[in-house]
Amino acid sequence: MQAVTFKVLGPFEAYFGDRRARLPKSGQRTLLATLVLNASQVVPVEEVFDHLWCDRQPDRPREALHSCVSRLRQWLDRQAPGAAGLLATSSGGYVMEIDPRHLDLPRFEDLTGTAAAARDRGDPAAQAAALGAALELWRGPALSNVPSESLHRGRALRLTEQYLRTVEWWAEVELALGRYERLVGELRTLTVRYPFRERFWWQLMLALYGSGRRVEALDAYGRISARLRDEFGVDPTLELRDLQVAILRDDRGVLPASGLGAVGGGWATGPRVA
Repeated sequence: MQAVTFKVLGPFEAYFGDRRARLPKSGQRTLLATLVLNASQVVPVEEVFDHLWCDRQPDRPREALHSCVSRLRQWLDRQAPGAAGLLATSSGGYVMEIDPRHLDLPRFEDLTGTAAAARDRGDPAAQAAALGAALELWRGPALSNVPSESLHRGRALRLTEQYLRTVEWWAEVELALGRYERLVGELRTLTVRYPFRERFWWQLMLALYGSGRRVEALDAYGRISARLRDEFGVDPTLELRDLQVAILRDDRGVLPASGLGAVGGGWATGPRVA
């Protein structure tokens, strides 16, 4: 049977060989995504119920699930003869047996593990390269085309947080390597997309200041400070306020290019992606 590949770091996608498949509809798509996210692990029937129907279960949920599984197996066999064998019934649930080499999430986790090993041996260039490769696997919001409130409240939200923490980690390393100018555009985009993620603003201010754009760095602080006050009545974090003061004093000592240990906020160690 040809290789079957699934991608969850963005819109859900399935490939049979080199061909991208048209995904099944609604419940079958949610069931497939649920099983792929838990590849080679038994997913209990009750968890499948939750992802399929949340609190709106049909009158006979087990019968409805059996029908959904049957249709999904038919879809798999239409894509590649024998592919239905990937979906097995187990005691208390269902399991998809998938080679982890054909999944993007394990690859992402392997690359962040490689980055952690590079961090531990004091190799920031290798750390940045591994994190960059991990982030290239992301194609957009996780599971955005899977119609499941439960998955979006749970697993998709956790995947998004993993992504954001990895971006923050990558930016920390890039700053420590003195790559200020190349970070500015990316960080500007991130502060627009995630306007209340203050770590991105801290990193943007450092990138601007390190690029010799001191006034723009102070302007960035003014924008996040005004927005936080206007919308929530709060001040920026102490870390942001301290950075503003340092930039006002033109204190180049705040720039982390002297090494990863100089990066503020305890993030130089990188997040632990689970």
